Amino acid sequence: MSRFAVLLDQRQDAVPVAGRIEADLAHRSHSRPISHDDHGIRLWQTGGSDVRSSGPLTLVGDFALTDLADLRSSLGAGPDADSADLVLAAWLRWSEDAPDYLNGAFAFALWDRRSRCLTAVRDRFGVHPLAYALTPTGMVLASELSSVRAGLENTPDINPVWVSDFLSGQPSDMRATAWTDILRLPPGHLMVVQPDNTPTLRAWYRLQSSAPPEVKDAGPALRDALAHATRQACADGPTATMLSGGLDSSTLSLMSVEHQGSADARPSLSLRYQDPAMDEGRYIDDVLQAAGDRLSPVFLTGETADDDLFDFDGMFARHDQPVFAPGLDRNHRLHRAAYELGCSAVLDGHGGDEVIGGTFRDIALLAQGRQWPQALRLATQHARFTDFPMTEAVASLLAARGRRGFGRLGRGILGLMNSDTSAASDWSSLVHPDLVRDTRMTERLRDMNTPDPRDRHLPQSLRLHTAVMAGPMSATAFEVLRGVARAEGVETRYPFYDHRVAELCVWQPAAAKVAHGRPRALLRDATRGLLPESIRLRRDKADFMPGFWSGLRRDPHGRIADLGADGGPLQGWVDPATLHADLECLKMSSEPEPQTAFRLWRALCLAAWLGRRAVPNSTV
Repeated sequence: MSRFAVLLDQRQDAVPVAGRIEADLAHRSHSRPISHDDHGIRLWQTGGSDVRSSGPLTLVGDFALTDLADLRSSLGAGPDADSADLVLAAWLRWSEDAPDYLNGAFAFALWDRRSRCLTAVRDRFGVHPLAYALTPTGMVLASELSSVRAGLENTPDINPVWVSDFLSGQPSDMRATAWTDILRLPPGHLMVVQPDNTPTLRAWYRLQSSAPPEVKDAGPALRDALAHATRQACADGPTATMLSGGLDSSTLSLMSVEHQGSADARPSLSLRYQDPAMDEGRYIDDVLQAAGDRLSPVFLTGETADDDLFDFDGMFARHDQPVFAPGLDRNHRLHRAAYELGCSAVLDGHGGDEVIGGTFRDIALLAQGRQWPQALRLATQHARFTDFPMTEAVASLLAARGRRGFGRLGRGILGLMNSDTSAASDWSSLVHPDLVRDTRMTERLRDMNTPDPRDRHLPQSLRLHTAVMAGPMSATAFEVLRGVARAEGVETRYPFYDHRVAELCVWQPAAAKVAHGRPRALLRDATRGLLPESIRLRRDKADFMPGFWSGLRRDPHGRIADLGADGGPLQGWVDPATLHADLECLKMSSEPEPQTAFRLWRALCLAAWLGRRAVPNSTV
């Protein structure tokens, strides 16, 4: 597992800064980093790999490239050329067009001693993180937030824009972090730092501009693309697979052993719960039966202990800022088990929902586009398949027709059906009104949802689909999951986010994504004959909210009670009225209220982080 950092600083007395960066890398990787100096720039690499050079170029990076055989063939490289060798060769041949020829996940920095320019590149969807900060004397860039912070003379201020987005659950900026002076390089972007330390960013990849070749039948094409991505994800060493019994993990688990003998059974990692309402055992058993002896099941306890649920100190140590990810302890157990089995990577179905698409929204868009008969037929089929109330489905279609007439009627019906919805469910309700105003929160969200002029000719379904799967929330989730896996000594692979799979799905018509009214119809069609029918046509998902709600109500460490006292460090950040209403709801109701639970979790997480900042000598 590679980590890297770069320090641009011409000062002769920059040794203390370099020492802090190197110490942070050593702490994170449990090994001494390899370094390279070149008159005002220092590069570090960990993970058992050297800082690599070829001609005028010096490279550090974090690579999980796929399709290496094809890349070696294109470059005329030998079979022993590894990812770093291939990236250097690609850059020497194609220069800034080189990322277009790379598949998989990556983040890297290239130093060109001829031009004295530094180039940083991040993969298409931001699976691998990359952060940087400009300083008065140069720049620090690294794969870890903590390494960038170590390269700054002073602890940066809290970023109020990031905090408002965190509390609302609506991230609006790909570049923002919790720290004012530290930025992310956005996914699919390239940054060139000139000799005067001026950075220039440009997008080298846009999902909206990457239409795949047209296919007559998306089902077989998707199956081929996803099977190829899964094989490539398993090609770099012993790989386990997560198996929850859901559509995504079951697909990857069976694809990963489709052409594999029982002598090399792949470990399948599953969580089992004592509560029958949460346990997915019958679906897991169906997959294991379909796999025969090609999957080797490993069952772990699914229940979350209170100490693990509220382990904010561990969260900040791994991520260096608050993250919205309750239940991460389950991921830790799964990855730890993979490591103990000798696996270097784990297949993860994360992102399957976002990539495959196919929700009621696609049906509503057909109604909005005046394709009313088709929309009504699909809505009827969808309601039957999902047990969604038919009246609400038809009202939602009417509401999509516009602001007047049938649209007004539909919204009226929906209002009557949801008359008990609390005003506090508003997306920005937890954010203090002054913070909403000062950070231009409403305007920023509106700007984010305004179509890029380059995309206005595209179907709305395509634009909305890409916004979901390639937006700020997606890249943030990858960084969180990556931090968890690395803490346990393994890497995570996401075949659904192979760009060829993503492009194929995004560019399908809205009606195809919900064929026969079935959510995620593309994957259901593609896995015909692979998945057991009990899973391929599964209508539900396990609901973990009751356990989460109960954990909040138990309040084992008194954190909820502390919030109720005076808001503590959250004063000026959260709206007191919403916080009070949410605390009362938690106290009085044994029935879970998801949005209340999510707001309270964000408040707890932020309060813990702000509290650590107030402690002398705290690492955060």
